[in-house]
Amino acid sequence: MPAGGYRRGLLFFLAIGIPFCAAVALRCPAGGLLGAMTGLILSFADEEGELSHRLKTLGIVATGIAIGGGAGIIMRGFPPALWVLFAISTFASGWYLGRSKAWMLAARFGSMALVVTSGAPALHPEELAFAVGALGVVVAARVLDHLAGGPLTQQRARPRAVPNGGWIRFAVAYAAAATASLGVGFGLDPGRALWVVVTTLVVMQPDARTSYVLIVQRIAGTVLGVALAFGITSLTASPYAITAVLLCVAPFIPHHLQNRYWLHTALIALLVLLAYDLAAAADPRILTGLFTERLQDVLLGSGIALVGTLLAFPRKVPAENSNL
Repeated sequence: MPAGGYRRGLLFFLAIGIPFCAAVALRCPAGGLLGAMTGLILSFADEEGELSHRLKTLGIVATGIAIGGGAGIIMRGFPPALWVLFAISTFASGWYLGRSKAWMLAARFGSMALVVTSGAPALHPEELAFAVGALGVVVAARVLDHLAGGPLTQQRARPRAVPNGGWIRFAVAYAAAATASLGVGFGLDPGRALWVVVTTLVVMQPDARTSYVLIVQRIAGTVLGVALAFGITSLTASPYAITAVLLCVAPFIPHHLQNRYWLHTALIALLVLLAYDLAAAADPRILTGLFTERLQDVLLGSGIALVGTLLAFPRKVPAENSNL
């Protein structure tokens, strides 16, 4: 296992597992879903170096999520102003992709939060409490981790060469593809818009080859994750059994991000679908038809990202044919 692998796994386990288990114990599965997803995305907001640097990154990303989520609550139902704000935030995410992990994640996750809160049923205060609780768990776990082990070696990001045409061109294409994915998802069902958007935001990279690889691996991983989730939920509806599987999955999520993205995607899809399925069993407001819709949404998001990549990185005309 890579250096720091056990520590990263434990941090993911605590950030996802504690709010989810608390929600199951309190019989608030919708809150468990929100808490677990908040813990998951905040777990990616980590950096190397001193504790102050790690907490600063966490604070920037959490603020981006809070701003996006708050704006979505104010602009419910996807009014025109929300689309403008979404385009601006996704442009910022593409612009910062090669510059700052913290600000890139703040803009990306803020964009996702904007879509979630604008299209989802009204959130209850007790559900939002689990999201705030997840943030508290992440802060406490990070402080204890640093006190026990010092700076945490992070997984190396993919090299970010300046894309053909520059960062502005890529950021425009990235925002355009993301906004198109929001339009497609909204046209299908506002509750499904997030799933299409997330795929486009994650797989579209400033390098065409990397984008193509991530698109293929995300589709393969999602198919595997959906199949596993369908099998597990077909065998048992027990919230305790589903929680046990979710807890087993959580610590392995960060280990496969770099070299086995398909498995990383499969584990996240499995975890998210189990949490959604448990919430849907007790709360009819949560999406139904999870498994087939997720496959459709990932295929749509991947297709839009593919088109965006082709537009952002057109094939160069060979020199010998340039005068033809």
